[in-house]
Amino acid sequence: MKRPWYITIFCVLGWIWLLVIFPSVFSPETKKIHLLLPSVYGIVVAFLFIAWVGVWHLKKWGMELFFIFLFIKTYLDNISQFISQPHSKSIQFSAGFIFFFIYGLIITILYYNKMQKEL
Repeated sequence: MKRPWYITIFCVLGWIWLLVIFPSVFSPETKKIHLLLPSVYGIVVAFLFIAWVGVWHLKKWGMELFFIFLFIKTYLDNISQFISQPHSKSIQFSAGFIFFFIYGLIITILYYNKMQKEL
């Protein structure tokens, strides 16, 4: 089965986005928030990469894993913001989250039923 062009663009932009956010795993600000946050954040980034590989190969588990770890990443971002700035009580969504959530939702609506179930 041929991969649609919009899934190719989605995956390539996702991998570029991961390359941009990957250095934040090792940033001193992340270490200051909590000792285990860099390792948890690194695991989330790794699973996002795995999810994009699944989407690239047109697997349903790739889309499911993508949404799960996109929300976990956003949750970690908001928790770390609450810890570093205790007076701030607002939930924020990054531009990457909004873009990839909407794009992923469109791909799910258009193509999820055509994706393969098996590994």
